[in-house]
Amino acid sequence: MKNLVTVALCTTVLSACSGGGTDSPEEPITVAPPPPPAPTALEVSIGELKDVMGGISPTGSYEGYLLPESDDFFNIPQDPSNPITAEKVELGKFIYHETGITSTETNKTDLDNTWSCASCHSGQNGFKSGIRQGIGEGGVGFDHRMVAEGINPEDTDVQPVASPTVLNTAYQEVMLWNGQFGNQIGGVVNIGIDPERHFTEGTPKEANLRSLSGLETQAVAGLGVHRMNVEEGSILTTNEKYQMMFEAAYGTSQPHDMLEAASFAIAAYERTILANRAPFQKFLRGDEEALTLEEVEGAKVFFGKGGCAGCHNGPALSSPVGSMATEVFMTLGFHDLDIWEDTIGEVNQATREARGGFTGDNMEKYAFKVPPLYNLKDTEVFGHGASFTSVEEVVRYKVAAVPQNPEVEVTDLDYRFTPLDLTEEEISNLVLFLEESLHDPELMRYVPETLPSGLCVTNNDDESRDELGCNDNG
Repeated sequence: MKNLVTVALCTTVLSACSGGGTDSPEEPITVAPPPPPAPTALEVSIGELKDVMGGISPTGSYEGYLLPESDDFFNIPQDPSNPITAEKVELGKFIYHETGITSTETNKTDLDNTWSCASCHSGQNGFKSGIRQGIGEGGVGFDHRMVAEGINPEDTDVQPVASPTVLNTAYQEVMLWNGQFGNQIGGVVNIGIDPERHFTEGTPKEANLRSLSGLETQAVAGLGVHRMNVEEGSILTTNEKYQMMFEAAYGTSQPHDMLEAASFAIAAYERTILANRAPFQKFLRGDEEALTLEEVEGAKVFFGKGGCAGCHNGPALSSPVGSMATEVFMTLGFHDLDIWEDTIGEVNQATREARGGFTGDNMEKYAFKVPPLYNLKDTEVFGHGASFTSVEEVVRYKVAAVPQNPEVEVTDLDYRFTPLDLTEEEISNLVLFLEESLHDPELMRYVPETLPSGLCVTNNDDESRDELGCNDNG
């Protein structure tokens, strides 16, 4: 009986706490979630940028501007005759920087073993020359390379145009400012050119008879032009380490055609020199904090209002792979190299006329190849004639659209060379994007610390050795 009373009391209490057993329970109070935060100015700008890029990208997506990783050989453009392998790349990296191959009986100076491909296309300078005129044989010094004392300038290997970059050139079908190197089967840029001009006997253009891409052809021709010996008796055929690397790359320590084997290795290496660690590349890979708001705004000008991507498109921001010659070469009226009083040698008429000087087509006179745009700030040399000393100067030149070169007639100028209505803020942001967003700060990863020859990397003359710190290493 006592237990029954206890249960009854408990039931009564519970009923009272719940508001009685017969009343309906109160509706629960619903708290609305807070509204999502408004997008930041950066987030809005990024969204707008992706839309603009997607509208003009060769792939239809902003991700079409991605550069592959340097070891992602499958996705790097390459010549079918020269598939990229890690062994070729390693060999090519050494040959490209090897000063020991510049010891031949044909040299006109006593400065053997002092220069390399990198003398005019160095990693420290964004893989182009850090000075207006690249100098191979006959030059001394690195940062301020000049003709060696007592050397006749006519005996030196001096370039009549500013040395273009090797960076991201995997995306270029033909090489040199006029595009004269490159005859790859399936290529479109040099189709239909007069054979006497394309394969001119007794000139470096004979290398086009090999039917290779521009990089491979340039390497074949360049080794001879720049007085480098890679064949019988060279360090490449006598040095044990080089013999091992050739065997790893080709299955033999001394291939039948050493010139082509060395050239293929150089070209394979050059194809992997990609600015894929630039902030813009990090942004494309999903890091939306890689760019500042100002840089994103500058990118919007580049891909949108400024029309820059009308000429500089694709992953390398040069001319997309598969472009026709009219998209690869532009006439913008830049000065030639001889505007400078200290220019060495003569800029001949064919060089002045660039593409037209090579093809003989008057419609192509003064048209120069569209260069890639990464790592511009690594030098103060811009334009084929080094007529600009800053990125901003080039931008303002394009905005004003007033040609420098009096030889270039208005009728010769590219139809896209027209004034741009950009504000000072837009110009500033555009320059910032070009200088900072497109700058890979780690290009020295592509440069070897030592060479099989034991000689100084890049240049090996006494002055360069001091500048490059080679003497500090013994």
